Amino acid sequence: MSKRCPECHRINEDSRTFCTYCGATLDAELRLIQDLEKQRQAPSKAEPIPLQRDNDDDDYVPSKTAQKKGGCYVATAVYGSYDCPQVWTLRRFRDNRLAASLPGRAFIRLYYAVSPALVRRVGGTAWFKALWKGPLDRLVKKLQAQGVEDTPYQDRNW
Repeated sequence: MSKRCPECHRINEDSRTFCTYCGATLDAELRLIQDLEKQRQAPSKAEPIPLQRDNDDDDYVPSKTAQKKGGCYVATAVYGSYDCPQVWTLRRFRDNRLAASLPGRAFIRLYYAVSPALVRRVGGTAWFKALWKGPLDRLVKKLQAQGVEDTPYQDRNW
């Protein structure tokens, strides 16, 4: 059996990891890892958006570990890329709405404590993607109906 390149659509040998013709990654899991690594290393060009603070959270200071996080691990695994309209919508929602409240920030911290290990273990499986695809599609559709954009997005610096 041979592998078809997602970029140039040419057929490559089974044992190849990169396309012989254009150099693109042939392995879906390796592409996912490269997308996450690219996201971690990309400098943010966007201006930080000021948060609306809760009155009961005046002493909140993000931890240094929370500031280094940023990837949408589950959504990237489900949609296959960190740079796609659905993930852009979810990242905007995280940065502009969830991060604006104490419960939202708690959810973000919990998500980044659990999701990287979860995606490393089962993120490439069909059942994992099928489990999350429907709920994420519905959430993205609802957010877009509320005006959350699906255009290219640079994460806030945490």
